[in-house]
Amino acid sequence: MYTLSERLKVIADKITGGRVADIGTDHAYLPIYLIKTGKANRVLACDIKEKPLQNAAKNIQKTNTGNIELRLSDGLAGVGADEADTIVIAGMGGEVIAGILNRCEWIKQEGYTLLLQPMTSADFLRRFLLDNGFFIESETAVLDAGKLYTVINCAFSGEEQTVSDAFIFTGRLDPKEPTARLYIEKQLKRLRKCQNDLENIENEKDKYFYYKNIADDITKLLGGN
Repeated sequence: MYTLSERLKVIADKITGGRVADIGTDHAYLPIYLIKTGKANRVLACDIKEKPLQNAAKNIQKTNTGNIELRLSDGLAGVGADEADTIVIAGMGGEVIAGILNRCEWIKQEGYTLLLQPMTSADFLRRFLLDNGFFIESETAVLDAGKLYTVINCAFSGEEQTVSDAFIFTGRLDPKEPTARLYIEKQLKRLRKCQNDLENIENEKDKYFYYKNIADDITKLLGGN
């Protein structure tokens, strides 16, 4: 069995059984771990390219792991609505993850758990989720190889949600949790930079105040003034 990255460990800890579809499986480290530890009964290990699936097949054989099916699939296009209860999409940009979800009609119904781990543009992904009827149930910040990420646990609800602009950048992360606080502080630094870059540009005042107001709200969330 392979040692998981910190990002994948957080995802694995959130899976408690049933059928899993791992989208963008790469070497199939997560599926192997889930089966070997009994965290999943069956895993669809999907990738858009043949080469990763070939590597995955070697690892599955090497570890003598059953109940994993390899499948060539562009996102969720090759996965049926009745084949998984939990969908994992990790290690991709937020825009790519949003695109995968947007192209899949059956995912837009209740009954599926989505575990999403964007490498970039988590704010873009959160906005997409909220605009398309997905409810963000929880988030977990993780420090992996010196970089901060978030794992988003969500499900389709179909309900309209109203959140603050700050939520798009901080999600449901708890600022009292040390790693989450580091993640939120990173977002604040990014927003302050945008604010400062626009401060003296006369025709960008709206954007300046947009970033300033969000940054001020996040400062308060962190306990500042």
